[in-house]
Amino acid sequence: MSKETKTVRTREQIEAEIRGLQQLLTATDYKALKHADGVISDEEYEETRQLRIDYRQKINNLEAELEATEGQVADNE
Repeated sequence: MSKETKTVRTREQIEAEIRGLQQLLTATDYKALKHADGVISDEEYEETRQLRIDYRQKINNLEAELEATEGQVADNE
């Protein structure tokens, strides 16, 4: 049996992932605006809405990971 190992990521890698997710979120802004303006229906927007929720949750999780990492660095100093 193999043990699962947790991959340790650098701050730069986490920040890069956050930037990538923010770009994906920005890329869907136009659909959110179209929905807000009533140009596309709830049904047409639903998939994008779910994606945006997922992107924001991942960003929040990564930001929490960064904060935890900063706390560990401060504890080690």
